[in-house]
Amino acid sequence: MGGKKGKADVNSITIKGIVVPVDWDGKGRVIGVAISTFNEDEYLVDRNEKGADLMRFIRMEVEISGILRREENRHMVTVKEILS
Repeated sequence: MGGKKGKADVNSITIKGIVVPVDWDGKGRVIGVAISTFNEDEYLVDRNEKGADLMRFIRMEVEISGILRREENRHMVTVKEILS
């Protein structure tokens, strides 16, 4: 009956890929990013302090470590460290 309730599936992960914009404000400024990997997976980045730091790397390759979870069939990552 209905969807699964409770904790999200959570794992530590290291991701390498290109930072891409995914959300904009009313003035066209980027307010959300994702990391697009070379095997075409996309990881939406939480808007915490480290996630906000990725804004300066738009269209650049990065490697990050963080906490992965799935929400509504989407990969979400909370960035803990920007490795490169």
